[in-house]
Formats: sequence, C-alpha cells, structure tokens
Amino acid sequence: MKLKEYQQGVLRKIDQYLEVLSEKKEDAFAFVEFQKSRGKEAEPADYCREAWDFLNSERLLPYLRDQKGNAFVAPYLSRWDGLKRAIPNICLKVPTGGGKTLLATCALERIQTDYFKRQLGFVLWVVPSEAIYRQTWKQLANREHPYRQILERASGGRVKLLEKGDAFTRRDIEGQLCVMLLMLPSAARKSKETLRLFRDSGRFTSFFPIEDDSNGNRKLLDLVPNLDINDLSDQGWMQGIVPGALSIKQSLGNVLRLVRPVVIVDEGHRAYSDTARSTLYGFNPRFIVELSATPNTKGKHQSNVLVNVPGTDLKDEEMIKLPINVINEDKGGWKHTLTLAHDKLGELNKEAISLQDESGRYIRPIMLVRVERTGKEQRDTAFVHAEDAREYLIEKLGVQQEEIRLKTSGNDELGDEDLMSDTSPVRYIITKDALREGWDCPFAYVLAILSKTTANTALTQMIGRVLRQPYAQLTHRTMLDECYVFTFDQDVREAVNGVRKGLEDEGMADLASSVKATDGSGSPKPVARRETIGRHENFKNVPTIFLPRVLHRDSDEPEGYRLVDYDRDILGHLDWESFRFVQADSVSVDADEKLNRTIARIDIDKSVRDTGRTLLDFIQEKVEKLPEEGLDIAFLVRQLLDVIPNPWQGMRILSETLDTLRSRGISEERLYANRLDLIKTMKIDLRKQVNAAAEALFLEKLESGAIALRLVASKNSKLNWALAKTLEITVSDDDRILYRKDGGLLEKNLFEKVYQRDFNTLEKETAWYLDTRDCVYWWHRIAVNQQSFSLQGWQRQRVYPDLLACLHGTENGKFRFSVLETKGRHLKGNDDTEYKQKLFDLLTSYADTAIRAGQLDLWEGTEEITFTMLLEDSWKDELMKAGIN
Repeated sequence: MKLKEYQQGVLRKIDQYLEVLSEKKEDAFAFVEFQKSRGKEAEPADYCREAWDFLNSERLLPYLRDQKGNAFVAPYLSRWDGLKRAIPNICLKVPTGGGKTLLATCALERIQTDYFKRQLGFVLWVVPSEAIYRQTWKQLANREHPYRQILERASGGRVKLLEKGDAFTRRDIEGQLCVMLLMLPSAARKSKETLRLFRDSGRFTSFFPIEDDSNGNRKLLDLVPNLDINDLSDQGWMQGIVPGALSIKQSLGNVLRLVRPVVIVDEGHRAYSDTARSTLYGFNPRFIVELSATPNTKGKHQSNVLVNVPGTDLKDEEMIKLPINVINEDKGGWKHTLTLAHDKLGELNKEAISLQDESGRYIRPIMLVRVERTGKEQRDTAFVHAEDAREYLIEKLGVQQEEIRLKTSGNDELGDEDLMSDTSPVRYIITKDALREGWDCPFAYVLAILSKTTANTALTQMIGRVLRQPYAQLTHRTMLDECYVFTFDQDVREAVNGVRKGLEDEGMADLASSVKATDGSGSPKPVARRETIGRHENFKNVPTIFLPRVLHRDSDEPEGYRLVDYDRDILGHLDWESFRFVQADSVSVDADEKLNRTIARIDIDKSVRDTGRTLLDFIQEKVEKLPEEGLDIAFLVRQLLDVIPNPWQGMRILSETLDTLRSRGISEERLYANRLDLIKTMKIDLRKQVNAAAEALFLEKLESGAIALRLVASKNSKLNWALAKTLEITVSDDDRILYRKDGGLLEKNLFEKVYQRDFNTLEKETAWYLDTRDCVYWWHRIAVNQQSFSLQGWQRQRVYPDLLACLHGTENGKFRFSVLETKGRHLKGNDDTEYKQKLFDLLTSYADTAIRAGQLDLWEGTEEITFTMLLEDSWKDELMKAGIN
C-alpha cells in the first residue's frame, strides 16, 4: 500500500522521535549503572521528557493553534506506570479520514522493531465505542487488509488477534504478536469488582503461581506491586493453615500489568477522565500512542502532540471532497428539503454514470438522511420519523424500496453490506445517530438534515460522514469533487458555523474557508468573516505570474513534458543490482553475551508443590541454540522494503550480507540475536546509497535535459504554476493583520493585506526585512489558501518554499525572482536541511538555461530565478548573498 506524502512525513517524524528517545533512555540507564558501580543508588531520569525537550529545542515539534489563532507547542506531560516508571507517550493528531489506523499500525511496527527491537509481545488496542470496535476488528482480522499486513510484517507473520473474553497463555505472548482490542468502558473502571476485566478467572493460570502458593504470590507481588490481590479475610481455613496467606487475582487486568503492553488509544481525546487514564497507566504500558483528530492540549490530561496533520494535507492529497455546499430552504419544510436533496442526488448520479462511461471509474452517490425519531413507538406528527422519510421517498419521489436502508441502534438494515460494491443498490441511508462515528463510506455525497430543532447539532456531528473522496482521487468533475448539505428554515450563518464546528471536531478547522452557503434558489448568502483579498494597489496591473516546475521530458505528452514522477522517473531507473550492504565486511555484531536474557517466568518445582514451598524464580537464561524457525528471512526482507522497494533485490542484498557475516565466523545464534540491529544498520547504509544514486541520476537527467526546471510555451498549460490574482480566505475577529515593525502598513506585499497567523517567527522576520529593502519590488508568502508551489527533487518528499520575492537591479534592468525557504536552526546531521540546500543550489544553477528553453517569461520583464535556504542562525547573511540587501 503506497502511503500519501503527508503519511510518509508522519512516519519520518516518528523515526526521528524514536531515535532521540533511544539515545536519552540509554543515557539515563547508563547513569544508573554508573552510580551502582560506585555503590550508590539512583533512579533513571525522565528520559521521555528529555527526548521531548530536545526535539522542542531543535524546533522539531509541531505548532498548534489556540482559540485565538496563536501558535504554540504543546508542553510535555510526563506519565508514569504503576511502578513509577516513565512511559514514552505520544499523540498523532490526524484529521478524520486521514488514516489514523494505518498510521497506528505503521508506528507500531517501528516501535516494535526499531525501539524495542522485537517482533513479538502484547499490544492493547483501546477504542471508544462498539461501532469503532467492530470496524477496527474487521480490518485487523482480514489477512488481505493493509493494516493486518503491516502487523504481519512487523511480527514475521505471527499475529494473534484477541478480544477481552479470549484466553491466552504466556507461550502465546512469547511466540506471537498478540493484539487485543478493548473498548474503553471495559478499561475505565469505577471499582475493582464491577468489570470482568479485573475479576479473578481461571483462564490465565500460566502467568501466576497456584492460588495457595503464598510464597510464590508474594514474590510476584514484590516484583509487580500494583497487582490486585484476592481478599482472603473470609477464608479462615487458609489463614489458619498459612498465616499471612496471599493470593494474586488471576485476572486479565493483572496479566496486562505483567506483560506490559504497547497501548494504542484510538480517539484519545475521549480517554481524559481520571479513571480512564489511571487505569491505562496502571497496566504498566511500555509505550502509549494516542490517535486523535482533536487532542486535548491543556489541563492535567493533555496529549503530547508529536505530529499535527492539517486538513489541507488531506485536501492536497485528494482525500476529501471540498468545498462543502450548505443549501438552506428558507420557507420550505422537511419534505421540500428532502425533494431538493433527492434532485441533487439525481444530478450526481448522472455525472457519475458519465464518469464511468468515460474512465471506467465506478461511483454510486449516496444520500444520508438525518431524522428526529426512529423508534417504533415514537412516530407522531410532531417529529420527522425514519418511516416518514422512507414513505416519502418511495411514494412521492419514486425511490425503489431496495435502495433505502435504515441504520439505527435498534435496526441495522445495512449490516455488513459492502456499499462500495457495484452490486449494492443502496442510495439512501436514514439514521439519527448511528452514523456519527466508525462509518466512512466515501460514496456519501449528500447530507439531508430533517431535524429542524437540532439542525446545527446534526451538522456538527455528521459533516464528517460526507467528506471522504472515493478512492482518494479527484474526478476533476466539479460536481463529484464537492459535497452537499441540505437544511430548511435555518439561519444560514448558524448552519455554516455548525459545519465549521463539525470540521473542528474532525480535526480540520483549517478548512473552514471551504464552506459555501446558498439559499434554496442557489443565490449566494453572505458568510461571516469571508474575505476576498486582491492585489495591492501598487501591483494591480501585474499580469499573471508563473513559476516553473520540475518536469520530465515525454514525447507522448501534448507539450512534450509532464510533472516528474518520483517512482517512475527516479526509482524506476536506478541500477538496483549495484546496491549492497557495504559495511558487511566490517560491521560490528555483538558477542555471544547478548544472547543471555532475563526471563520473568514463574518456575514451579513440582517436587515441593505439596509442601506449600513452591518457588518463584526470575532466572538468567542463556540461549543455547537457534529457535526452531531460525532467521525469518521473509520478515527481514520486508523490513528493507522502505529503502529497497523490490523484494527480489532486498532478498539478494540480505543473502549476500548474511553470507559475508557467516564467512567472518559469526554464528547463527549471534545473527539471530542481532537481526533487528543489523537490519536497522543496513537500512541506514542502503538509504544513503539510494539517495546518492538518485541524486546522481537526477543530476545526469538535468544535464541531458530529460529533467528540467522550466516553463512550457503555453500560458494555459497546467504544467506551469500560476500565482492566483485573488485570495479567498476566512478570518475570525481575533485574526490580526501583519504590519511593519514600526506599525506602518506593509508596502511591498503583493496583496492588499496578510494575516499574522500565516507566519511563524522566522517567516515574519524575513517578511519585515523584505518589505524594507530597496531592491525588493514586491514579495508574497506563496502558500496562502491555494495549491502550494512545490519542487520535486531526487528524494520522495516534495519541497514547499515559503516566500517569493521579485527583485530589481539586474545588469540589464530586468527583474528577477527569488524563491525562499525558511528553516529553523541548522542542525548538524539534519538530512532534510542538507537535502533542501543541495536541491536549491542545483536548481538555481540550472534555472537560467531551463527557463529560457521554455520560451515563456516568468513575468513580463523577468528573466532570472534563484532558490535560497534561510537558516535561523544566518538568514540575513543568506539574503545578502542572494543580493537582497
């Protein structure tokens, strides 16, 4: 499954975090060992906080925005398990529809293999509701589903999926990756005896000493003090026979405390109660990953947001339908509103049929109808009932019975029907609340709100149900790339605010400007704080401004060029046979001592069982031989796919590496024990090789003209990036206009005004500087609510520059463009910064020839373009080198 660009960015940030976390953890425990060697006791430092503080100091954490639009980094909240050990805990802030579950499985793979360096163990996957539970179970249980395949890859094909009531043994955990799904209410207990999770049972005997083995129970409790114990006060016979008798509950809750699971918390913002949090931490987790579109960023249960994916990323990746059209009938009732929605669905269906005839792509638009009542005994004339809507659709609008489904908590006519199948007849789904979560059919286009009294609440709760784009790909047909909401007799401003609130709840507050409102006739109605910003009066006569893109020559295309495709044009042309693990002859493989491992296991001596002196031992064990399965070659090859996308080549490289290591006399036992460290080292080495080869290929194609930074001859070409003449934005009363440092109006901004919220500190300083330079004719922050200008280089991720400046002063009196990318303090070894710097330097050196070859001016009177990186500790110097002084 190919990840979207923003998803790859999320995983790069997780990799970065895990690397720093590993270093801080190693330092913390090394200090403890050092103190012990001096005869002193010491507790490990809060290495989780230290890792977070380091990332924050290096400007590597995301900025969030408060209710006033001010940017801030979420402060870190330390969390401790039941034994007062620091828990690594992060939150991935991803909008609804952004692939939270996919990212969770990918993050879990990295945590297991890169951080804990293991394939097996226990994962506790906590979900907030039955609907999300069923959906997640269905996805993880399907061996063909990408989520399950990622888990299989992480575990070497040894996944065991569990529910709360399932029995499992210690051997299951030692031999498989056990993933248990659990609903939050099952974990967020109010008392120890109210939920089955914490009750004594006979299903987990392999984890505990026998009940009457007081010595064994006491040793286990000494090791894990937060285990629940049975109350033996009413069992006088045991107290009489064994004074001070102790028995640990053989409950699932206690098993979790022993196995120390990695915890995934879906919809993490719904697990902020004291009870929920203390229970989860009490499971002694090794790691916690929260998933949320709207995490809590203040208070005692705030989330540590490591990743913040904005709604614009989903829009850019064609994952959602925008804009949202809110259509309100001022004088109509629910029947007229349903008729209008039905007519719109008919128009969408005709467009979908035309699309299928043209491209073969199948879409069947579906309408969601939100009513006020659904129960059998709740039907009266005062409220719109589900059966009222069904009858009207059939009797008055001619809809077929089989096209309608009722979806309620008590009557689920949808069941497990595959709505994406071209054999499904469903076009209308009537509901009240059952589709508020855990439902993501991208064929839903129209939302009809027939509950007048709660219309705004319904909009807020259900807007996310119609946002997903079928197949995550635009149709390039306006009607099918938008979604539609029908209300009646509502204040349109309030309705739009309801949609915006819904977008905020789905984690897409930044897309509020995509909401459009009309009345029943289709006439536009004013939307609060909607602004159209035109060019500054000094630049109103500036014609269309074009920027060149990185293109690849293609004689089959009408204009002889197309946008560079990284997989096709770069990876597809590398000589994969030339890659090998060059460090195989010298890489250090830990000695046999690493094969010693401590086993937290109960060792019951049968010879003394009858005496009540059963022993509990936590022993040091030496691995004498390779496990029966040996090296899991398929698993190891799959780990290389991130770098070597061809599994056959990955197999070749791995086989050659293992052969070399064996020829050095390294035993199979040592290879097995070090396999994950070895793969990590191989990936680092191979990634450098692939990047170097890709860079050389990119340069070769630049020199030959196969790749060029250029403008094509036609001004109407989609290959040229055209800067918009007006900007459509939505602002709030709290948004502030950016002024010059002296309080005056900006004089050289290309547009009439710009808001502070669009700038971080370095961008703001750069803008102020540009506005006061005589050599600057005008400047503009390129990405302001429009498709951003980007540059493709020899690495997969595209580069999105921040600012564009038009400069005076070339020798022949022509203007020139300067494209600027700001970056926080330059870090030694920061590959991303170094890559962007090299790419900018390279494109600048080739820009002159490439642009002239296009025979089209960037802008009348402009003939040069340069690309400059501005680093926080030297940005003024870099601007001066670029001639901006």
